Amino acid sequence: MPTLTVTAAHRAARNQASIDLADAGAEASTIRLYAAPGGALLAVRRLAWPCGKLTPEGRISLLAATVNDLVQATGEATWAEWCDGDGLAIAAGAVTDATGDGPFKLAGSAGTLIYEGGLVLLATPALIG
Repeated sequence: MPTLTVTAAHRAARNQASIDLADAGAEASTIRLYAAPGGALLAVRRLAWPCGKLTPEGRISLLAATVNDLVQATGEATWAEWCDGDGLAIAAGAVTDATGDGPFKLAGSAGTLIYEGGLVLLATPALIG
């Protein structure tokens, strides 16, 4: 199957639609961190409203809320879901540290082990899309 190449404008339009979808709902959009796909929930990171902005290349730069969320359980975060304001997952993918190549990156370069009571910090900038 041939690969579809899109322009920066097309990417920006798709990604703006993703931001709009994530911001819909009663609460703030969130990133939920799990030990594995379908595994134990370790932490939830609330995002700002709007939850992201577009870079000049049309990528999404996620914006964390000003209030820091605490890790709920100690574990290795390997999977995340980006959820809309109603808590429904709209995207999911691997979690890595700031030096990794996963779509969801945690601040620091010491892996993805997080500790109960610690802060949930996203790498800056948190670029996806």
